[in-house]
Amino acid sequence: MKSKSSNSTHPLPQPEGLRGGLLYWLMPVAILVVAGITLVLRESELLWRAQELSLWLPTELYWNTLMQYPGGAVSWLACYLTQYFYYPWLGTLIMCGLWLVICLLLAWEYRLRGPWLWLTVLVPLALFACVTQTGYWIYYQKLQGHLFVPTVGVLFAALCMAVPRLAESRLSSSSARWVRLGWLMIVCLAGYPFFGAWALGATALVASLPGTQPAPSWRGPVVITSFTLLLIGAIPQIYYQSIFEMTQRAYVYVAAMPSMRYGSESFEIYRLPYYAIILAFVLIILASRYGKALAQRFASGAKSYMPAAVIIVLICLAVVGVNAVWYRDVNFQKELAMNHAIDDLDWDRVLEIAREPADKKPTRQIVMFKNLALFRLGRAGDEMFLYPEGAEKQNAPWQLHMTQVGGKQIYYHYGKENFCYRWCMEDGVEFGWKLELLKFMARNSLLNHEWEVARKYLNLIRKTTFGAEWADHYAALLNNHDALDLEKVEAAIKAGKPILSERDTEEFLPIMHLMTYPDRLDGDNTLVEMYLLNTFAKGNGDDKMFQEMTLLCALIMKDIDLFWPRFMKYATLNPEVHMPRYYQEAAYLYGHLENKVDISHMPFDQSIRDTYDRFMQFNAQCGNMSEEQKAVAFAPMFGDTFFYFYFLVRNQKTN
Repeated sequence: MKSKSSNSTHPLPQPEGLRGGLLYWLMPVAILVVAGITLVLRESELLWRAQELSLWLPTELYWNTLMQYPGGAVSWLACYLTQYFYYPWLGTLIMCGLWLVICLLLAWEYRLRGPWLWLTVLVPLALFACVTQTGYWIYYQKLQGHLFVPTVGVLFAALCMAVPRLAESRLSSSSARWVRLGWLMIVCLAGYPFFGAWALGATALVASLPGTQPAPSWRGPVVITSFTLLLIGAIPQIYYQSIFEMTQRAYVYVAAMPSMRYGSESFEIYRLPYYAIILAFVLIILASRYGKALAQRFASGAKSYMPAAVIIVLICLAVVGVNAVWYRDVNFQKELAMNHAIDDLDWDRVLEIAREPADKKPTRQIVMFKNLALFRLGRAGDEMFLYPEGAEKQNAPWQLHMTQVGGKQIYYHYGKENFCYRWCMEDGVEFGWKLELLKFMARNSLLNHEWEVARKYLNLIRKTTFGAEWADHYAALLNNHDALDLEKVEAAIKAGKPILSERDTEEFLPIMHLMTYPDRLDGDNTLVEMYLLNTFAKGNGDDKMFQEMTLLCALIMKDIDLFWPRFMKYATLNPEVHMPRYYQEAAYLYGHLENKVDISHMPFDQSIRDTYDRFMQFNAQCGNMSEEQKAVAFAPMFGDTFFYFYFLVRNQKTN
């Protein structure tokens, strides 16, 4: 067999002075470094949350579960890599490293020289946009490992193109073309079950890869193109009929691609970064075919810089595009950061985030996180209205439900373990199993004294890359059943011999106090806040913490009939405690509004009396104002009072 001459190949250029080929890589590397640093600085909470909302297990069952659908290997690899976002900098370093490998492969495979190799950075920029546009899709995307899936898919396609390129450098032209035809069949036939639509894309790229030798006639490209289209059209259908019957026929050509659908509605705008990946490859292919001719055409004078200038403009446009699709929402970022802080039981951090200035009112989830933190710190009665109130709609084009975004965490810390477990189970079935769900289900089972169920979940968590320490910590409670018995824990604390660690006491003891409600069958209709307000406000008990929660909920609901018995019982259960500010303000206001309860002998703080008098005097001065105008006028002086909340905070939708 006759080998090709070494002159037929076009290796990457070697340095030629200051304009050497290696120096051209400074721009792509610099762009990737800036992208990585920016991602860590701006989206570290999103990246950390992504690994909590993902799951990877080194088990045969996990592999088989993913491989029930075409493209399961992409998700398997993507979920494995997503774990490294446990340290956002580490996951980002891996992702940017893979992007650099993609650039190097594409430059070699397409024989890009000089400024033309800068075009390869368009692919990582599109992949970068796939991550930064995520927003609330992080909760609703059913594709497992979706942040890493595009990177894994494109890397697979780039690796597939290396085979025909290597064949061209070692075999004759005719042999290389036969290798390419055979490799096309292997990539499509063997790759589709593992890589889904990414294998179809790889097949098309292998077929379109420009050869270093011209085809002997026009029939060569026609044969390859026809064969490629036949493979791409037929292989998914064959697999659908024989193996992947669970996959809907309409999705066989987009298997392992993120689905930007919620219910029956499709959101095409979120597919723009994926279209940008295709466009980037088209530009690279054109540069590979015609770049040399263009360079020769503009080889002299000032025009010699024309190709480089055009490519720089394209990269700048790509950066502008990334910025345009980047999801930026202050409330979303706050929700992510507060969620992380609550996981760490850092209640002061939760309040710091709630105090951060914003150009919009908070969502109800932010308000609920803030109220939870204040309650756990014992400061809700004195500080609840010192923070912004609001009911801003979460910024997504579909209807969000708190049960799917932050409700499970709220239910868990308010002692509604069965509701937390129920929504974990529903989300696991609907959106796929996640590490967060297993963690909640393990702790719920511990609190419900379902020891073997808890052991099952902890054993699964232990198998993940970073979950062993977490699982071992909670597994210690499996052999210490007294540690989750409220009466025994309280007795041990009083005796000075606690049976829970300091951290476990901080996490579990308040929850056990709030679990002192009677058993009953009820439902939340996906309205987390309304359910909690109603059940606690209408509850009753002798536990001090539980009883204060009933008072707080009656206060928020502005229900006078529910408030008074809970206020009286709170005073009875806490005779030595100074009555918190907002409980006093509510009692003083309600006493004047209805005169059903004699408040003349209650020891109200003088500051409460004075504030009420000033509020009513100012209200008389603003008699002709509308309620909306009063809300603005009263806010600077009285926005932190219950009086303001009662009269001027209206129509807040709970969810």
